[in-house]
Amino acid sequence: MIDYNQLPLIEKDTLDNALIPNYVKIYDIIFNLIVEGVIKPGDVVPSENALASYWKVSRGTVRMAMRKLEEDGYINKTQGKQAVVAAYAMQSKDGFQWLFNPCLENCVDTIDEIRSEPTYQPCGVYVAHELGHEKSRNLMISVSTDYYSGGRQLANTITIFDAKCLEEYNLEFSDNEAIQKFVVNDLYQVSKRAKTVFNVLNADTNSYIALINKNEPIMIIEEILVGSNDKPLAYSKHQLLGSKYRFSIERKSHI
Repeated sequence: MIDYNQLPLIEKDTLDNALIPNYVKIYDIIFNLIVEGVIKPGDVVPSENALASYWKVSRGTVRMAMRKLEEDGYINKTQGKQAVVAAYAMQSKDGFQWLFNPCLENCVDTIDEIRSEPTYQPCGVYVAHELGHEKSRNLMISVSTDYYSGGRQLANTITIFDAKCLEEYNLEFSDNEAIQKFVVNDLYQVSKRAKTVFNVLNADTNSYIALINKNEPIMIIEEILVGSNDKPLAYSKHQLLGSKYRFSIERKSHI
């Protein structure tokens, strides 16, 4: 728990800062402490009532500052629990244009458990087309991977790749640990780029994330991982619990 009695006080209004709202000043105090490493990922933020009393402002002012910090990815709030400093609060702001596993890198909590289950299955028409196969029904490996933090599932990925890749990458289907390492990490290292599509849906009974509330937002990331010579390597569909993931993308003018 952060000792709020050690937090800086709100600066008194001067000619220079008289127009700065108190919630912005509170935001800046906490932001600076995170940047300086005084407040660390996982630290519990004091209650809004305690901070409002300490800074002699309304609870609504503190709540506004907390909301802005949450929107910007610096704290993580869960209903019924106190806010904590996000595990990836200082993650690089130019992240998602680089190729990595979004289920690991973009979670505001620390992923502490991963479970994978590979199966053989024939390839459907859609995936066959996306992976550059002339026809469907080719034998594929489909791997369902679940990501957990503190015992709660936060994401799922379905990864499909040609069964011939087992030999190419010296994998044994019975070696679940090696298969998991391949789909979670290695695929992103051997791929050169990815064709990616985002979508956001409300959760329903068909969601792959267990114990999710109906209509809770899920981020869908569908991508084709492409290797050298523009050869498609794998199809991946990620389902991410919307409240637990953040992405930053550098955008440029097309003019």
